Amino acid sequence: MNLQKDPRVIILCTGNSCRSLLAEALWREESGGHWACFSAGTRPTGRPHPMAIRVLEEEEIPTADLKSQSIHEFEDQTFDLAITVCSSAAEECPVFSGAKKTLHWPFPDPADHVSFEDDSEEGMQIFRIAREAIRQRIQHYLAALQFEKTLFELVDQLPGDLDQDRRAAYLRLISGCAEIMDQPEAWSGLPELIRQEMQSFGWAWNGIYHLHGKTPHRRLQLGAAAGPPVCATLEETPGERSGMCFDAVRHGRILVAADVRSWPGYVYCDGESGLATVSSIVRPLLNQDGDVVAVWDLDALEAVHPCDALLMDALLEGFSAFGPPQTD
Repeated sequence: MNLQKDPRVIILCTGNSCRSLLAEALWREESGGHWACFSAGTRPTGRPHPMAIRVLEEEEIPTADLKSQSIHEFEDQTFDLAITVCSSAAEECPVFSGAKKTLHWPFPDPADHVSFEDDSEEGMQIFRIAREAIRQRIQHYLAALQFEKTLFELVDQLPGDLDQDRRAAYLRLISGCAEIMDQPEAWSGLPELIRQEMQSFGWAWNGIYHLHGKTPHRRLQLGAAAGPPVCATLEETPGERSGMCFDAVRHGRILVAADVRSWPGYVYCDGESGLATVSSIVRPLLNQDGDVVAVWDLDALEAVHPCDALLMDALLEGFSAFGPPQTD
């Protein structure tokens, strides 16, 4: 992407009268004008739906430049991103040739329920629902891009010696997280993504334990994980150290064990997994009230790098922007 120019996005649908126009205006608004935004249709109606304009104007979002136009008007142009917002457009343009990346965000078409002549409050409410769904999706995507940018900057500033292989793995992991972090099942996919990028550095197992119960009889129940089978449940023992994961719950901060053998009360799952754990990182995951609801746990077969905890602390903090992992 040329950093000297605003990135360019084009939103595509069939008629280019409702969803894509809403997305064009909202993207421009949510990005503070830092994106060049366009929309088009595979079979444009030729005019915006009146209620699409009304629900934007009631939010004081500019609409003067919005028009329904054909995708063919953009055939010779290049874009950083293309978004299809209906299944028909996705089928006709699964990959927009002028864009570096094409994504599919399907939204129900409010025009299926509201005619161009409809002037009812019910019709307005249908379009408001569409507006807010599209707005939230754009907000999440822009937040993911900011997450990626911020963590790339963090990697550039990490202290000490960081070899190129590990640095490249960090960057791939960050980009992978940015790709999935706003999806409904993002937390379920995170451990496998971490394993894929970091297993060459001895990261043999990682997973998320969900916290249940009340002190002093709490338990940590394993959720999403990647690697060989390990302890499915960790129990708190009243009056005693109950392992590194419960220590992280109690302290509410990331913990690192360079040598797990020296960690008081460390709970070994190696017998079940066949692992020979050398080092570990545990990071609590908090809800919006600041309460620990889960922990992310790593078992590594070699010493973790001093920068690993710095990266994972920032990564898990950013990944939590759309909420902590949910139990079934």
